[in-house]
Amino acid sequence: MEPVDITWARAFKVWWSYSWRAMVLSLIAMVPLQILLFTTVFTHLPAAGQRVDPGQFAKYAPVFMLGWLLMMALFLALQTQGMRWMLRDAKWSDFRIALLPKDG
Repeated sequence: MEPVDITWARAFKVWWSYSWRAMVLSLIAMVPLQILLFTTVFTHLPAAGQRVDPGQFAKYAPVFMLGWLLMMALFLALQTQGMRWMLRDAKWSDFRIALLPKDG
């Protein structure tokens, strides 16, 4: 198998192939999660003209931290799925990087 030389055009094609797939998967999953997050936050805000109690928001901090961790885990899983999707359809599945120069 002959190693493929890396050029800026090939690197851009690899990056773009992965990026658009990951973006599509992220939009499908993240938009509903953000809608859920915003509706949850806005239902717990005080009405207009009322004072905000900092203690009320402090008790939700662990919930938001857990939600953030879950969203990051989901985002990582979506990025991994995007990479698998890209590699499955790749015409360059035997892509290798030559780390040492060829002997002349």
